[in-house]
Amino acid sequence: MSRASELFLAVALVAMPAVAFAQEAPALRPHRFSIGGGVVWSSGYDIGSARAELRGNAPGPSAPPVTLFMSDSRVTSAFTPEFRVGFAMDRRWSLEFAVSVAQPHIAVAIAGDAEAPSQDLKGEKLEQYLFEGGATWQLPIRTGPKFAPFASGGAAFLRQLHEDRTLAETGQVYHAGGGARYFWRGGHGAGRDLGLRGEARVNFRRKGIDFENTMRIYSTFSLSMFVGF
Repeated sequence: MSRASELFLAVALVAMPAVAFAQEAPALRPHRFSIGGGVVWSSGYDIGSARAELRGNAPGPSAPPVTLFMSDSRVTSAFTPEFRVGFAMDRRWSLEFAVSVAQPHIAVAIAGDAEAPSQDLKGEKLEQYLFEGGATWQLPIRTGPKFAPFASGGAAFLRQLHEDRTLAETGQVYHAGGGARYFWRGGHGAGRDLGLRGEARVNFRRKGIDFENTMRIYSTFSLSMFVGF
């Protein structure tokens, strides 16, 4: 065997494991759509407190008020069905659009009432709609032939309806997080993609139903199935 042949064989032997390992990492199919559906769990978050007061009967124009009770309100946790559409810009970047509908409650905790014990009330049921746009970036981490982690971020339009549907509030939700896609099939440039998608997020809600003008932070966890076309 000539020296040139030996050198070529040595380079091939070194390169083969790297090529095989690179082929093991699943990737998105550029310029292809995917659809998915699943469920999202959203944690609850506080929306403010209030104090029920009466004017005191002490003499003078500035009599101190009398507190009847204190109330703390929060939007409860909820499970939400979600529909998602994705478009792969290249092998790592994907644009995603999603719609979800939830029915959380405004729970009220009452305390400080001299005539009654503290109590928790379920409160009214809301109808909540999220229309979301965002992007995912598949991380350059080698995790085997089926598992592909990603980072995500985006924003959503929030619409909340009170139980009697006579009053609506709107707001925005910004999110950042990450997750992973698990490819049952596809992910290597051939055949239709099929798999599971899991994601955890930190959400920053602005406006919407609230008793205070402040940003609220809550978490969400989602699990869905996706199909690529």
